[in-house]
Amino acid sequence: MKKVLSIILVLTTCILIAGSLVGCNSTTTSTSSAIATTSTTTLQQKTILIGTDSPLTGGAAPWGLAMEHGVQLAFADANSAGGLTIGNTQYTFKVISLDDQYDTATTTNNLHQLVDTDGCQYIFTFQTEGTLALNAQLSSQKIIDFTVVMDNSVISQPTDAYTFRTGVPYSLQTTQYFEWIAQNYPNAKKMVLITVSGDNGDIILGATQKSCAAAGLTFQDSVLYDSGTTDFTSFLTKLLAEKPDMINVAGAPSGDAAVIIKAARSMGYTGLFVESTTAASDLLPIAGATALEGTLDTDLPMQAPYVSNTVLGLAAREVSKWGTAYGDTWDFYSQATTMFEAMQKANSIDTTAVKNTLQDPNQQFSYPAISGGVSTFDSSVAQIVYGNDATNQILEPWVICIIHNGLDEIQTVIEPPGATNTTP
Repeated sequence: MKKVLSIILVLTTCILIAGSLVGCNSTTTSTSSAIATTSTTTLQQKTILIGTDSPLTGGAAPWGLAMEHGVQLAFADANSAGGLTIGNTQYTFKVISLDDQYDTATTTNNLHQLVDTDGCQYIFTFQTEGTLALNAQLSSQKIIDFTVVMDNSVISQPTDAYTFRTGVPYSLQTTQYFEWIAQNYPNAKKMVLITVSGDNGDIILGATQKSCAAAGLTFQDSVLYDSGTTDFTSFLTKLLAEKPDMINVAGAPSGDAAVIIKAARSMGYTGLFVESTTAASDLLPIAGATALEGTLDTDLPMQAPYVSNTVLGLAAREVSKWGTAYGDTWDFYSQATTMFEAMQKANSIDTTAVKNTLQDPNQQFSYPAISGGVSTFDSSVAQIVYGNDATNQILEPWVICIIHNGLDEIQTVIEPPGATNTTP
């Protein structure tokens, strides 16, 4: 009898042994083994670590923190729903976040840490130049990278690329955006641009000039300022001398955009401001409701009936967990949901299987931010709208809003090409 009890105790001890990381290891966790398993009576238990690299400090922090929060909340919901079960293994998720400070060198170092040191196989990235510098390496190592960088070269890749752009950037919105402005603001004819310099600034400038011409608007002048600038008076003096009808601040970090808008109003500017993906809630603390009144942007407010019940509670959850809610959390939540759903559809955590599922033009993924919304890669008409490099470009609904009384108010929803749903 004692011998039987001893055997039972040994077996029980083996069952309780834990440890299991797939995809990436935290910097505070040993990286000697990429995968360790824990047996239960029915399923093996494994944890997949999801890496995020975004600006968690500095002027671009509202964007980066929205990424961190959205990804964290999406995978927390995936865990609450039971995680991902494949064969005899149940996977749960843990998110590890690094701060790139919106800096190229820091981004490059962070990605090397996540990929080369910690062994990440699934990551989210934000900063343009650092992400592009490692783009080829990430694909060669079969790393699934969900990125929002604006440079189109990130999707100008061979079909075996593993990097996917999971946001519709300003450069792909401007044609429809400016046509809508021309139709709804017939007296607004002349536009100037002020945005941060660098790769993103160059792309924004080119897209703005091209789309102004296509929409019958006049592009007058531009200022591309150095990152870290805090006094915009001289730049605004130069631009206001052109007597523009519209000041475009697309691509400027949210803190900078708010300062620019407030300063321009204090200098007597009464015209229209054109923003891109910064929510009113992120601009409001600095610019104030009066200065923001009438500003156009392309950020989705948490507003029924457009927004699904799934994300209506995100802001409250953010405040409860982190103390602050950010305007773009819904978007990164939706992107993380796409990553999880691609694993489900592939019935695999193998990155090649997941890549092939994402690139399948017959696959559509839920886009939980918008009621009934879907996202897809390489839809049947994507090339018509976005060109031949649309395979790794997500196509998802986006909105045009007017800021009124400090809040974003949706004016129209732009559907992704080839989508089969109809939003409110």
